[in-house]
Amino acid sequence: MKRSNPFPAEEQPATEPIAGSASEVAPVEAAGRADDGELTLRIVAVIALLWGALYLVWRIGWTWQGANPVLYAVLLVAEVVGWVSLALYAFLAWRRVPCDPVPVTTVRSVDVLVPTYDEPVEVLQATLLGCAALEHPHRTWLLDDGHRTEMAELARDMGVNYLTRPDNSHAKAGNINHALAHVDGELVAVLDADHVPLPDFLDALVGHFDDPDVALVQAPHEFSNLDSVQHTSGEVHEQSLFFRVICPGKERNDSVFWCGSGTVLRRSALMDIGGVCTTTIAEDFHTTIMLHSRGWKTRYVDETVLLGLAPHDIDSFLLQRSRWARGNLRVMWTRENPFWARRLSPSQRLSYLGSLSHYFGGPQRLAMLAVLCVTLLTGLLPLYGRPVLFAVLWAPWVALSLLATKLLGRGHVGPISATRFGWMTMGIYSGAVMGLLLPAVGGFKVTPKGGVDPGGVSVIRRLPTLALSAAVLLSCVVARAAATAGWAELRSMPRFALVATLAIGLFELSVISSVLVSVGGHRQLRSDFRVPVDLAARIGETVVKVSDVTLSGAGLVVDSPRPVGSIFALELRLPALEGPRHDLSLRARVRSCSRAPDGTVRMGVEFVRPSPENVERLIEFSRVTMPTGERGTLEGAGSVSHASSLTRSTSVEASGASEVSDASPKAS
Repeated sequence: MKRSNPFPAEEQPATEPIAGSASEVAPVEAAGRADDGELTLRIVAVIALLWGALYLVWRIGWTWQGANPVLYAVLLVAEVVGWVSLALYAFLAWRRVPCDPVPVTTVRSVDVLVPTYDEPVEVLQATLLGCAALEHPHRTWLLDDGHRTEMAELARDMGVNYLTRPDNSHAKAGNINHALAHVDGELVAVLDADHVPLPDFLDALVGHFDDPDVALVQAPHEFSNLDSVQHTSGEVHEQSLFFRVICPGKERNDSVFWCGSGTVLRRSALMDIGGVCTTTIAEDFHTTIMLHSRGWKTRYVDETVLLGLAPHDIDSFLLQRSRWARGNLRVMWTRENPFWARRLSPSQRLSYLGSLSHYFGGPQRLAMLAVLCVTLLTGLLPLYGRPVLFAVLWAPWVALSLLATKLLGRGHVGPISATRFGWMTMGIYSGAVMGLLLPAVGGFKVTPKGGVDPGGVSVIRRLPTLALSAAVLLSCVVARAAATAGWAELRSMPRFALVATLAIGLFELSVISSVLVSVGGHRQLRSDFRVPVDLAARIGETVVKVSDVTLSGAGLVVDSPRPVGSIFALELRLPALEGPRHDLSLRARVRSCSRAPDGTVRMGVEFVRPSPENVERLIEFSRVTMPTGERGTLEGAGSVSHASSLTRSTSVEASGASEVSDASPKAS
C-alpha cells in the first residue's frame, strides 16, 4: 500500500509510449552509457593498481641505496598501505548490485526498539511519531537507559511500551539484549533515538525475511539536518559513499553489516549467537561477523526509508567517528577478527578488511607528513632515484589513483570533500590505530544531538593534530626556503630533491590550510535545522509567506518590517501526515529583520512558549510529514494487506503504555 502524499502533486494526463518512440529508446541508451561508464572505471582502477604495483616494485628494489633507512621504511609502508587501500576500495566498489525492496508476502510480528540514554525529549518524540505512522503492524518499545521520568511520561503519552533496567552495563548492546528478554516478535527493528522512520520503513525491509537464512536487513542512513558539519552539498554527506556505493557492493558478497540503526533483525538469529555482542563498543559490526560465522545471511535495501540527525557540530562528528574507529578496530583482538573468524568466505573476509582499512588512512597521512617534514628540515632523503623514473612511475601512479578513486565513487564523493574529511579525521583515526596496542578502548559515549559551532579559532582548536601538523610543516618549508636563499644553515639537498620536496610541501600546506579555513569558516549557531518550506501564514488579516520552519522558530517573507524584539500573533497552518491540516496559534518574537535585493522583507522569528500540542505538531511536520511528502513512499508491498485486527498502534495495551522494569515490574 502507499500512503497518500500530504503535498499532492498536480494531476498529469495519462499517456502511453508509442512503440519505438524516444521514450522507449532513451532508457536503452542510458543503460548503455551506464554500462560503458562502469567498464571505464574498472579499466582505470585496474591500470592504476598495475601501475602502482610497478612503482612499488621499483621502490623496493632500486630506491633504497643512499636513502635514510628509517625514512625509507616509513614512507614505503605508507605507500604500500595506500596501494592496499585502493585495491580493497576497488574490490568493494567494483560492482553495485540491485538492492531493491522485496514485496511483503507475509505480515510478520515486529518489535521496534528505540534505545535512549540522554537524548532530548523532542528528539525521541519525533522518532516515536514516525514509529506510530509505520504501515506494517508492529509494537514500539522505548528502551530508557537514562532512567528518566520524562521518558516514561513520553512513552505513556505516545502509547508505546516503556522498558528500563537496573544498570547500564554494556551500553546500547546491553540495553537491546535486556529488551530481547521482554519481546516476542519474530523480528526486531532497531532505531537510534534520532532516526525517524518513514511510513514504509518496515515494508521495505521485512520482505527479505521470506528467505529463512536472512538474519539482518540494513537501510541507508540519510539525514534531515542538511547544514551539519558532515554535509558537503545538498543531501550529499560524508557517509554517502558508504551507503550508496560500498553497501551495494557488499551485497554481492553477502557482507553487509549492521550499521547500528535502520535495521531489522531476525530475533531467533540474535538468540542463536547469544544476543547482541558486548565484547566491543562496536556491537553492530561485531555482531554481524558472528552472524556470518554462523551461516546467516545479511541484505541491504538501497532506499531512503529513515532520516536521522547528523552530528551537528565538529565535536559531535569527531566523537562519533572516534567511537566507530576504536570499536571496529578492537574486533581485531577478538575471535571474530576477519582474518581468522570461522566460516567466513574469502570475499567476506576481504569485505570486512576493506571496511577496517579505512581507519588506517589516518596514520598513513600522518606518517607521510612526518617524512616530508623530516626531509625538509634535515636534508635526509627517504629514497633515491633518477628524475625520469619519478616522472614515468610515480607521477602516473598518483594521477591514476586519484582518478580511480573519483570514478569508483560514482559521483557520491569528490576529491576535495574526501581530502577534507581525511585530514579532519587524521588525528582520531591515528589514535584509534594506536589504541590497538592498549588493553582497553574506553567507554561508550552517546553522540550529542544538536550543538553549535561558533567558527574561527575555537573550532580549529578541536583539530589539534591537524593544526599542529600545519604549523610544523609551515616551519619546515620556511626553514628549507631560508636555507636555499642562504639565510639559514641546513644540510644541502640534491637539486631535484629540493625542488620536489618544496613543491610537495607547499601543495600539502595549501591543502591543509584550505581544510582548516573550511572548518573554521563553518559557523553553526542554530541547534535546530530550519526546514525549507513554501507555506502561508497569517499575521492579523495579512497573509505572509513562510520560507522555513523549525521547532523553535520560522522564517517569514513580509511586506513591511517589524521592530526586532516585538511580539505578535501568528496563525500557521501545517500539512498533517494523515487527516486535516493542523492550525497553530503561536506567539512570535522578531529576532532579525532585513530587506532582500528583490524588495521583500525577510523576518526571522522565534516562537514564544509554544504549547506542548503545538510543539508536537511542529515536530510531526518537520521530522515526519515533510520527509514523507518530499520523498513519497515505496510502491505496494505485495499480496498481503495489513489486517485491521493487527493495529498499527505501537501500544500493547489499549489503555496506554506498558511499563516494565527489572527493578520494579509494573504495567499501566
